[in-house]
Amino acid sequence: MSTDLWTYRPAADMVGREFDLIGVQGRLEDPSVRLITLTGPGGVGKSRLAAEAAAGVAELFPGGIHSIDLPACLDLESVLENIDKTVRDITERTLLLLDGIEHIAGGLAVPLARHLGDTPLLTVLATGQEILRISGECVLPVPPLPPPGELLEADVADVQDNPAVQLFVRCGRRANPAFALTPENVGAVVDICNLLEGVPLVLELAARRLRLYPPQELLGWLRRGGDRHLPGPVDVPERQRSTLAIAEWSCRGLSAPQRSLLAQLALFQGGVTLPTAEKVSPLGAAETTVALETMLDRGLLTLEERPRADSRLTMPRTVRAYGLALLDEAGEERTLAARQAHAHYYRRLLPALEGRFHGSEQQRWLRVAVAEHDNVLAALRHLENEDGAGAHEGHEKGRGEGGGGRVRPERAAALLERAGLVTACLQPWLVRGELKEGLRWFDATGQALKGAEWGERAEDEEWLRTRARLYCGAGVLAAALGDHDGAAHRHRRAVALYKRLRDPQAAALPSARLGHALFRCGERPEGRALLSASLTALDGHGDTAGSAEAAAALAEVLLASGETRQARALLERVGRVQRQNGAVRDLARTVHLGARLYLCEGDDDSARAALRESIGLYESIGERTELPAVLEMFALLILQRAGRPQPAARLLAAAGALRSRTGAGVERERADRLRAAVDELRRRLGGAVFATAWAEGLRLRPEAMATEALGAAEPSRTEDSGESVALTPRQLQVALLVADGMTNRQIAQHLDIAEWTVVNHVRNVMRKLGCTSRVQVAWAVGRSR
Repeated sequence: MSTDLWTYRPAADMVGREFDLIGVQGRLEDPSVRLITLTGPGGVGKSRLAAEAAAGVAELFPGGIHSIDLPACLDLESVLENIDKTVRDITERTLLLLDGIEHIAGGLAVPLARHLGDTPLLTVLATGQEILRISGECVLPVPPLPPPGELLEADVADVQDNPAVQLFVRCGRRANPAFALTPENVGAVVDICNLLEGVPLVLELAARRLRLYPPQELLGWLRRGGDRHLPGPVDVPERQRSTLAIAEWSCRGLSAPQRSLLAQLALFQGGVTLPTAEKVSPLGAAETTVALETMLDRGLLTLEERPRADSRLTMPRTVRAYGLALLDEAGEERTLAARQAHAHYYRRLLPALEGRFHGSEQQRWLRVAVAEHDNVLAALRHLENEDGAGAHEGHEKGRGEGGGGRVRPERAAALLERAGLVTACLQPWLVRGELKEGLRWFDATGQALKGAEWGERAEDEEWLRTRARLYCGAGVLAAALGDHDGAAHRHRRAVALYKRLRDPQAAALPSARLGHALFRCGERPEGRALLSASLTALDGHGDTAGSAEAAAALAEVLLASGETRQARALLERVGRVQRQNGAVRDLARTVHLGARLYLCEGDDDSARAALRESIGLYESIGERTELPAVLEMFALLILQRAGRPQPAARLLAAAGALRSRTGAGVERERADRLRAAVDELRRRLGGAVFATAWAEGLRLRPEAMATEALGAAEPSRTEDSGESVALTPRQLQVALLVADGMTNRQIAQHLDIAEWTVVNHVRNVMRKLGCTSRVQVAWAVGRSR
């Protein structure tokens, strides 16, 4: 038997491919499977996986294992000659490994199918970004390693077993023996693995840079585009020697128009919907369809389905970097035109969606807008740069003409376009929790408009109205951050501008928000009076949405003053309007206020139901700014009224982490109650169990927080019944080790059993004890000992 496996094998062990390896080897062991194709984007490790799988089943192929590096061959003819030479005299079962079939798959398919038909003892294992489309072909996708994903508080114990993190750490240690995963650098390592999308070769190349940069500095360098030209080892095929080489090889064979579309789509961060791709394409409709299908077939694009939102075409980071390089090579004029098309698309899209953020389809359109966050920021940066250049040019021209200083019409239009996009982003930024970033854009854009207010433009109605909207939106964001003085200052300026416009109807809502801010600042009589007057004005103008917001704010004021009967009447009125209008986010806030009212009246069951409804409504739109306050109230309720300390600890930790991420403010009185609750939890649970529960809450992803809260709504059957649960001796042993904080891997090593066996034991323990997490197991075992 001969074995000819040339495939490059990195120094680090293969990580995270255990099940993939089993799947490939299982098919190689089946004589009826004659052609297996491993497919996936460049750099995911298809060649390495194929080589490992082939080596592991070498004894099944007495005729030998022969590999051909197709990209190293001069042309298709030389590839076919090599294949003919290999299969000519096969007398025993033989494996042929064809590495890199992309770009010649069309010409290779028919001759290879003939060989497979004529040579029953031949099995072919191919790798490539395209498939052969031969009858009987078994296609096995090879995705990137799963990255850890967004974590509010990264923890070493939580991510050390993640495949992408494992590979990065192993490669990092080879580059810098002093490197280790620590509590200080784990956040940066998680961000690097997420940024590089878990692509093994790119992770390996980035880890080499740990010789020059500590993880936090490496992250900043990568975010600035440093990974575009990450160099690799010289003893690998040329197409794998850098990230740029990976992308160039992947895009080889695309036509000039297809490359043009690729470059345009590379401007989109976080993907693009299919309708958007078709709208911004520089190609005709038919050509665009063909180009997109070609890119999907080659793995240059992936169609990613998202819950409750449109599917998106996403581009691997390496391919996106190459597309941006193509854009730069096209020249300054072409690059500028492409960036303008991208920016102007979002300048039109968000203002068009703004009116739908308050209607019956609020859930759908808010999710659409939130998904475009990164693209909107890119568009805003482009418009800001355009405005900066226009401002400089206008300043120079004004000086040359001797003074005056009027706003040039094109700059005025650019400023108003930028302002329109910023104001349209208010609701998506609130939902996403981008409070500080949003406030910066509102304030900076308002300042730019004010600074450009020269000559006759100073009293222009559109100019003043846009400035007022910017002040009003900035006030809402400042209030969400807990800066009520800042909110009052901004709302006051908005009201003043509307007065200059002689528009009392438009001034009514910012006046109500000003009253609410004044009340929060301690000016209670003034704030309440202004709120009442504004509510009367909004009712008189027939502004149902504005009236509902003002009435809810007044109900909060009345509730704080102990006037529960009046507060109840207002909340019932507001709830009816918001349910009728489908205003999900506003309704969630109103229901939350209703829960506070129920607690004041001692109605715990109604409060619990209201909080569950509020959490569910916030979850339906992915809300992050106001979710922490609801989670905290719910945690206090289940702690004080239901006696459930573990879920309360997890929810308080999760809410605090999310609040820290968004910067959402918390009132002093509530902050004091939360600190007291945490102290009580620490006493009741004990140090070890509390620390475990708290750490588990910190590791909850934002999208899982609502599920955690709703799952904690009722005590488990085990807790209610108090029935004893019979664990087998081994299950009890595993449960006790879980209570000691051991991971599955550590338990497996300690008991000398397989890790998968530990997983099954833990699942059975959770099922028997009625637990949903490891910390609940720790608590249950702790009570029974």
